[in-house]
Amino acid sequence: MVKKVVIADDHPLFRAALKQAIRKISTNAKIMEVSSLGETSDILASEDSINLLLLDIHMSDSDGFAGLIMYKQAYPLTPIVIVSASEEPEIIRNAIEFGASGFIPKSADLSVIREAINTVFEGQSWWPEVDGPGPLGSTGGFGHSESSKLFSTLTPTQSKVFMAIAEGLLNKQIAFKMDISESTIKTHITAIFKKLSISSRTQAVIFAKDLEKNTKQE
Repeated sequence: MVKKVVIADDHPLFRAALKQAIRKISTNAKIMEVSSLGETSDILASEDSINLLLLDIHMSDSDGFAGLIMYKQAYPLTPIVIVSASEEPEIIRNAIEFGASGFIPKSADLSVIREAINTVFEGQSWWPEVDGPGPLGSTGGFGHSESSKLFSTLTPTQSKVFMAIAEGLLNKQIAFKMDISESTIKTHITAIFKKLSISSRTQAVIFAKDLEKNTKQE
């Protein structure tokens, strides 16, 4: 069976490294490359049975773990491996808690990247060794922020609407982008604000910035 892999990363050189690692494992894999969260959403919506999503947590339109949370809600059976230059134990443990199947540091050499991808292809999870208290796989004293917990309560559609708000889009622009009515967007926004305990678009932008504090800027 042909493996279908989505590489979501805005660094062309690292996408090339990931692609090379995949080709070593599966020569006939269907590899789809994207450089933003928006493009990732389009690919996932149009392609069936993705075998692996390799997801960078810092792209131009992403807010830390927001993409991971959103995609695990919408596609719970799709393995998602985080790729990042932010390699702190807290970040790796947060990735575990939010449902990732693995974490590949961007500092890893090609053989390690290949090992990680192959392990996930085989239905297992793969994590780098980390220093710090507590075993990998538990929070071990490293918790994620309250904003991330609240964000995880949004439905996939609400997550998309929220991220569009954070980008500064107006209701009619969001409605056009998502191909739903403006009144439906307003209903979603009301529900989002209630779940996140915010009351304005300005607070939504601040909330989005707080989500980014779960990860260090690359």
